[in-house]
Amino acid sequence: MLINDIRKDTKALSYFKKILFFFILLLLLDTLVAAFLLGGLNRYYGLKQHTDIALVGHSHLMLGIDKAALEEGTHQKVSKYTREGVNVADRNIMIDQLLQDNPTLKVVVYGVDAWMFTGEGLSNNSYKLFYPFMSQPDENTYINEKASFFDYWQHKLIKTSRFNELLLNATFRGYLHNWANFKFGTIDTTKFKSEIIEGKYRKINSNNANRLIFEKSLKNLLIKNIKVILLYVPTIDLYNRTEPKKFKTEINYFRNIPTAIPGVSYIELIEPLSHDYSIFFDPVHLNPKGQKIVTEQLAKELNRIY
Repeated sequence: MLINDIRKDTKALSYFKKILFFFILLLLLDTLVAAFLLGGLNRYYGLKQHTDIALVGHSHLMLGIDKAALEEGTHQKVSKYTREGVNVADRNIMIDQLLQDNPTLKVVVYGVDAWMFTGEGLSNNSYKLFYPFMSQPDENTYINEKASFFDYWQHKLIKTSRFNELLLNATFRGYLHNWANFKFGTIDTTKFKSEIIEGKYRKINSNNANRLIFEKSLKNLLIKNIKVILLYVPTIDLYNRTEPKKFKTEINYFRNIPTAIPGVSYIELIEPLSHDYSIFFDPVHLNPKGQKIVTEQLAKELNRIY
């Protein structure tokens, strides 16, 4: 009986060791794969790089500016930290990341539009885009405040789960040095006019709390001697005219920022480009033709200003 018990204990111990070894192996593999994915993501966004200019915004700016062409036109290195659906609070986190990781940063080009202070319309789950950066204290705190208990700890413990399809795409584009605009085609204006009549478009409902977050971001950059340029990439005139009074109010707000916050510049590329329907993929986003035109204009403005 004693010998049988010893054999059983030995088998149980051996089985436990195998499970422990397999678990450690999985953790190691998870860590290595996540590190590889994060490396590509940093390259794509221009984090932990020695760059001179950083672009910050959502998909409006992402599809509006060609990073490679801007570098060629300005002879400066550029970080293109633009992400789908990010609100002003998310962008504040993005700016903090750039300041921590890019010691040579001199200029931030912040993408603006008339709808950016609207409380609704952008993703309420945009904090999930920061899951890959949970190892950084500020990002970890931001996610912890937004995520549910289960979601937080799942992504905290399983590092590869931090990368969704969108982030995986960005990761591999980073390794391939590919920032191309794939939004080919032009807007269907007939369809969009019908949507306007039906009220199927995002309204301008600006929130003062969002304005304060935005202004705080600008002041934080200026304190650190980072030059700030607000850039209005064109939105199509049909969209701009849906709520003309509100649209004008927002445009005037941006035009007055350089006076209200000295040190901030504002570049507005609405006219006459908003009337050229051939450069738009949809009411907000440019196609490659539009991106080329806007990038060339931005490069000229940057060279003129700095």
